[in-house]
Parts: sequence; C-alpha cells; structure tokens
Amino acid sequence: MSSKNSKAVIAGFAIFSMIFGSGNIVFPLILGKNHSHCWYWAAFGWIATTAIIPMVGYYGSMLYNADTKKYLSPIGKHATFMLMLLIMLLIGPFGVIARGVNVSFGGVHVVSPYMSEYLFNFVFCLVTLLLAWHPGKIVQLMGTVFTPLKFGGAFSVIIGSLLLCKTDVINTGTESLTAFSESFKTGYQTLDLLASFIMASTIYKYARNSLPESQRDEKKAILKFCAIACIVGGIILAIVYAGLTLVGAKYASLLQATPDSELFAKIAGIAMGNAASWFIAIVIAACCLATNILLTSVFTDYVHNDILKGKFNRNAILLIVGITTYVVSLLGFSEICSIMAIVLEKIYPAIIILVIARITYYYAKRSN
Repeated sequence: MSSKNSKAVIAGFAIFSMIFGSGNIVFPLILGKNHSHCWYWAAFGWIATTAIIPMVGYYGSMLYNADTKKYLSPIGKHATFMLMLLIMLLIGPFGVIARGVNVSFGGVHVVSPYMSEYLFNFVFCLVTLLLAWHPGKIVQLMGTVFTPLKFGGAFSVIIGSLLLCKTDVINTGTESLTAFSESFKTGYQTLDLLASFIMASTIYKYARNSLPESQRDEKKAILKFCAIACIVGGIILAIVYAGLTLVGAKYASLLQATPDSELFAKIAGIAMGNAASWFIAIVIAACCLATNILLTSVFTDYVHNDILKGKFNRNAILLIVGITTYVVSLLGFSEICSIMAIVLEKIYPAIIILVIARITYYYAKRSN
C-alpha cells in the first residue's frame, strides 16, 4: 500500500474515532434487544443512518472544500446560521456531551452500584474541561490514546460476548419493516450526519497535508483521498454496529430490566465476569471522554469565534460549557434522548435530502 493510501486508511480510523461515542455504543445494543429475532434488519436500518449516510455527508462536504457556508448555501445565510446553532446545541452541552456523561456513569454503576452520580458526573466533566483546555493537543490524544481503546475495546467485547454466549435469540414479536424503520429513525440520535458539517474540515486539512506538495491543490487527488477515508470509516463502523446489534439480540432475554446506559458493561459481566465489566467500564468512559473532549472544544470555539466574535475569554466560555454539561447530565440518559428525538425527527430527513441534493448538484454542474 502506498504511503498516500495508508494515510487515507488512518484518516478512516480517525473518522471512526470521532464518530464512535456514547449513543453509538448504546443504541445498537438497545435495538438488538428490542428486535432480537430480526436483529439484522435493525442493524441494517441503524447502519444506513449512522455509517452510510454520515460518510456520504462527509464526502459531500469535501466536494465544497469542507466549507460549511458554501455547502449549505442553498438554504440562505440566516437559515445556515440557525441550523449550525441548533446543531451545536444538540452536539454540545444540551445533548451529546451530557449524554456521554450518563453512559460513562452507566458503565461504572454496573461494577460500583454505590457510586454517587453527582460525584461521578462532576469529576467526569472536570476531566473533560482539563483535557479540552489546550485544543492543540486534542488530535494527538485522540490518535495515540483513545482510538486504540475504542477500537480494541469494542471488538474484544463483541467477539468475547458472542463466543461465550449461552442464550438463544428470543422472539420479540416485531416485524422486519418495523425493526428497520425504528432503527433508521433511532440513528438520528447520534447526530453523525450533522456533525459531519463540523468535523469534515479536520479530515480535509489532513488530506491536503498528507498529499505530495504538487497535488495539494488538485481537487481530484484530495477527493480520492477523502473517498478512501470515508469508505474505510464506514466499513469499520458498519462492522462494529452489526456486532453490537447481534450482541444485544443474543443477550436480550437477560437484559430486559437493565437500564439502557448500563447495557454494554452488563453484557461484558454476564459473558466474561466482573473483571470484564471493569474493563468495559473503562472502555466506555474512554469512548465518551474522547468524544466529549472533542465536542466540548468544538462547541467552545464556535461560541467564542462565531457567536461572540472573540470578545469573551475562551477559557471562561469553556468553564460555562462544563457547568452546563454537568447540570444537563443530571436529567439522565433517557430524558435527554427523548428531548433530542423531538427535534431530530423534524429536521433530520430534510438534512439528508439537502446533502444528497448538494452532491447531485456538484456532479451535474461538472458534467455540463
């Protein structure tokens, strides 16, 4: 494999690491549990909205040089601003970041049931703030520490849980089409397509810097690099999601009374013992912490640069973001998801159509 292609594969792993957070761990298990006997339809619906469509979104952004304003220009300047503000609030302290704290606590609560949620959430938010304090070090942290933990931890539990499974898939009574459609809509909760509007610039810059100097301004070379990265990222996500959905289906009979945020650690404990539950609690915390550090920094920079135009101290904003995250996290996983679902079911289908339309427009214009 050429150096250029190997770097594109690395970029694919980076996309996986950026995407794979709290909801990406929990929801496939929930869907497998709820649609056990037709888990493959549930997996397909989930993969469609959380692996295929987001990768299309990333690639579509690359077509417009990862320039969000240009990418979303058909909806107008004011609508673009409102959409980006809404996305930031949902991936920020009022949604994904707070939910990540809940999932981390859920993993720890399985192995330490007397742990105080107030104390855990406070410490988790504090660690997130400290690691997001120096944004220049985030990429290095993601690549050297969190990606191996996410990738290795998820695969080890999936394989171990399936190999040691002693239960049969139960009939949950749902039809294939219901399993697919419910899973497809549940995929909105990850916000991965919406996050691609923000995260794509990181991959685009990496692509340009990874190409030989003579090709850094060649759009065709950049797009080829990004296409490989998106395909690799999508394949990894699809494999992990299919595995998690199957695990949820296999252990469905033992999970009916388990809170959603505790499913992953509970399964590990059932299959491989208490020591495995501790390992998974650490893996879950690492997955959520990595995503939370990145999103906290992104949200803080958005408020600092786009909303306040640099007129307020970044670290003060970061502190406010941390406090807000802590307060919202105390609502609990299910409550946060319910609130997010109301908004996402209204806007997500329209965003999918917009992305497809922008990609179609780009290639139609080139062919003329």
